[in-house]
Amino acid sequence: MNRGNLTLAWRAAAVTLAVLAALTTALAVGGPFAVVVTAECLAALAVVVVLARTPGGLRARRAPQAAAWARAVRARLRPRRSPPAQVRSADFPAYAKISSDLSWAAVSQWHYDHGIRPLFGRLLESVLAERHRVDLARDPARARDLVGDDIWPLVDPSRPPSFDSKAPGADLRTLTRIVDRLEQL
Repeated sequence: MNRGNLTLAWRAAAVTLAVLAALTTALAVGGPFAVVVTAECLAALAVVVVLARTPGGLRARRAPQAAAWARAVRARLRPRRSPPAQVRSADFPAYAKISSDLSWAAVSQWHYDHGIRPLFGRLLESVLAERHRVDLARDPARARDLVGDDIWPLVDPSRPPSFDSKAPGADLRTLTRIVDRLEQL
């Protein structure tokens, strides 16, 4: 054996003895779990050493490339949190219209009939068809029985809309009763 191979064999033996000593100490001090943790740490250290010793490894890299690599690793490990997106009412025009119609519903019967009542009618039609298999246009009597006599005049789609802007509209309590009834159906 030449001197280079002998030195390599001694280094391998020293590393092997150091690894065995570390694993034995971990087993004696912390038990089987400590052995697993120690083995993982030693494996990570071995990967770093091998990467540093290979051609094109850490030694051959220039400083800017190493810094870029470190930034990429840091970004993967700790991604920056972006600030929450700002929600504008213009992003949701349907929501803005419903909100506006609800606020105007109490002003007058005209506002209720032309704003929120058509929405309630569509919701009622959908709920009756989906949950009770009732077609609102074909069986309004059954729909009235399901909705109830107290709420039916407020959501009846066959009732012509009012053009009276002086008559009071539906107040918040009434609107809440209608929504509750639609949810109960």
